[in-house]
Amino acid sequence: MQDMNDLLCFARVVRFGGFAAAERATGERKSKLSKRVARLEAHFGARLIERSTRHFRVTDLGRELYRECEVILQRLESAEALAMTARDEVSGTVRVSMSSGMLEYLGRDTLVDFMTRYPQVRVQIRLSSQRIDLINERIDVAFRVATRFDTDQSLAMRSLGVGARILVASPALLQRMGGAPAQLEDLSRFPTLSVGEMLERDRWEFANDAGETCDFHHAPHFSCGDLQLICEAAVAGQGVVLLPEHICEPEVRSGRLVHILPQWHALEGQIHMVFTTPRGMLPPVRAFIDHCVETLAQRGDRAAR
Repeated sequence: MQDMNDLLCFARVVRFGGFAAAERATGERKSKLSKRVARLEAHFGARLIERSTRHFRVTDLGRELYRECEVILQRLESAEALAMTARDEVSGTVRVSMSSGMLEYLGRDTLVDFMTRYPQVRVQIRLSSQRIDLINERIDVAFRVATRFDTDQSLAMRSLGVGARILVASPALLQRMGGAPAQLEDLSRFPTLSVGEMLERDRWEFANDAGETCDFHHAPHFSCGDLQLICEAAVAGQGVVLLPEHICEPEVRSGRLVHILPQWHALEGQIHMVFTTPRGMLPPVRAFIDHCVETLAQRGDRAAR
């Protein structure tokens, strides 16, 4: 009987679309994966994968075998997850990518509570506002905020809620500029700040209660991926900025920032976690996702589900 590990390695190579991708996703060396697939091909006496430096194609026989192997692989991974959960021994590594602003939304206590709850899980956080390739970067979960849903069909998604954003400026800036803007077009005479890295141009999208929409294009005076730094720059009177409400709310309450143009609201950003597949998900990854959803739901964040 053929070694079961050869079949499972073959299934992972096909699942992730290549030897290099499977190595990045599983941590198993590409040479070892290639050797196991070659041994499997020798057993069947036929090619299962046509491969070269630029080409990867699963043969007809390979596709038929993959369908059978994938069922086995999913059942094994599900059994492993069930066993770990039953023993309360979830272990392994979860690699997460999020922006500093997303960390503020999620809350540092959420991460600390997760590590306390699952002491055998290693957590690796990459703080970045850049959109990344989960497979190539070996990231298990990425947090994203978008006004439109992700169209990448290779990714699964878990919604966390809706992030409201408001336009704010410091009283000192408004006084210096001769008063608050009355209309969106008045923003063109104000310096602006943007959340993002190395932005030459930015666009803010707005709507009002009448259903009218309007875009404001601008060249930010200062752009940065650190939301707290952007907020501090706004407090210092460096410019008008569109910020997540949960970031600037304390400053608005204290009067250090003023909510301007309240008749226009920015398109709300859908906050969600994305991951490669919900099937065969490793226990620490599933535990992390569930923990974040549960924590935000208990906190009462709007639309958490």
